[in-house]
Amino acid sequence: MVDIMDLQAQGLSTHLTLTSITLLAIPVYLVYGIILGLYRIYFHPLSKFPGPKLAAATFWYEFYYDLWPHKFQYMWKIQKLHEKYGPIVRINPYHIHIHDPEFLDEIYTGGNRKRNRDTWYMHARTNGVQGWSLLQTINHDLHRQRRAALNPFFSKRSIQQLEPMIMEKIDRFSNRLSQLSRKGDVVNLSYATAALTMDVISSYSFGADIGNLKREDWGKDWLDAFRLVGQIRPVGRQFPWLLDITTAISPKYVAWFYPKISLVMRKLNWPIETIREIEEERKNNVTDKDSMTTNTKTIFQDIFDSNLPDSEKALPRLNAEAAVILGAGTETTARTLSVTMFYLLENKKLLERLRDELQVILPSIESHVTVAELEALPYLSAVVSEGLRLAHGVSSRQPRVATDEILRYGEWVIPTGTPVMQSLYLHHMNADLFPDPFTFNPQRWLDDPKLKQQLLSFGRGSRICIGLNLAYAEIYLTLAHILRRFDMELYQTVKARDVETSHDCFIGTPHLDSPGIRVRITKDMTA
Repeated sequence: MVDIMDLQAQGLSTHLTLTSITLLAIPVYLVYGIILGLYRIYFHPLSKFPGPKLAAATFWYEFYYDLWPHKFQYMWKIQKLHEKYGPIVRINPYHIHIHDPEFLDEIYTGGNRKRNRDTWYMHARTNGVQGWSLLQTINHDLHRQRRAALNPFFSKRSIQQLEPMIMEKIDRFSNRLSQLSRKGDVVNLSYATAALTMDVISSYSFGADIGNLKREDWGKDWLDAFRLVGQIRPVGRQFPWLLDITTAISPKYVAWFYPKISLVMRKLNWPIETIREIEEERKNNVTDKDSMTTNTKTIFQDIFDSNLPDSEKALPRLNAEAAVILGAGTETTARTLSVTMFYLLENKKLLERLRDELQVILPSIESHVTVAELEALPYLSAVVSEGLRLAHGVSSRQPRVATDEILRYGEWVIPTGTPVMQSLYLHHMNADLFPDPFTFNPQRWLDDPKLKQQLLSFGRGSRICIGLNLAYAEIYLTLAHILRRFDMELYQTVKARDVETSHDCFIGTPHLDSPGIRVRITKDMTA
């Protein structure tokens, strides 16, 4: 009996101790938060910069607009802050946002001027899964090393050699649209164009495509997974430890409490088996010809043969790289294609003008042209630029950290190591640069050729999108051949819901419940 009573007493004591610690920790945490907030407002090196005091004090201000109760809306709040405070604003305890096109080349500079990414915004680490890919690489010099290994694959010359493979996918895409037109089926362009772009980038990366163009639903689960990655990003910024825990758990167990995240994890881990096969084939000097498409040169085959250190060729790192290449090579290009087609179908006068230009260079449906020939067409080029502007691509702010110089904006001296940024969406919707910015108007690019310098869809500077030549090739070739061959009409597509960017999920995104941009094929010129 004594032993039992002793055990009960010990248990009660332990319970009281834990309760006491918890009760003590709460006020300590609150006091710490108050002191930290006061320091950030009044004594931090950024304390003199304009902006709301609450945003300077805590990241919960950004949480309120990006996660709860609002979702992915902080970019539009930043726009309002600029209207109130001017072109330079402190938008959280560490970040300075500058809404001025004249300062872009200082933020997103090239050459030997170093610019790191921001660890907090990218929710990445110097080492580990969240810092392994080119996109997530924080350090300027390491980024330069990793980019050098990939640059040859995305050069203008390499993409020119890739055009037959791209056309093979576009022909497959066209044949699929032709089949659906005979049935009178509705085509979801949001998913269909993503199937096209993903089959292109997977074929180039691994030597065999994923096969989404053959799937009845266009590989919907892949695009859904990529979109969810963008929605997870604000969570990773606010709660990096939660992301660390999730990525450390098997997708099988994550599915118990969050099936959607489990889907993302399975998709992002898919490349590792293919990369492992590529490594084995390279070691054994064996090529499975039946699994290869028309291109024999693939990105990851050559990475294994490169001069990169062995640590850079480790399978987990290459899997992270592959996942980013697949996502980046799929979503932004697909959105540009579907958004551009929407606006042309909405305004048939613009479409007819484009077709008149295309008919000269594509006199028959069977005609094939090169990207270079298409890029020489003035109106098509204007359509592509306007489509890129309104699709936005990466809409979010892109922080850069000057590591060894002090940046100056007017009278403001920005301390070394401060993340400074602009939001690409806000730049593209700047009415001073693009009058009537919500209107799809290709003519603006013909009236002012210098306007091309203000197109930031692929970024700028040393971290400009490595895949821009591939993206341009896909956009030019797809628009030319699809719009030359098919007549389409919009089907139950609402611009405000399905087209316009209303959520900042890293990629500019329409309403989260949007069913996509949908059309019916009314005529196939080959039929």
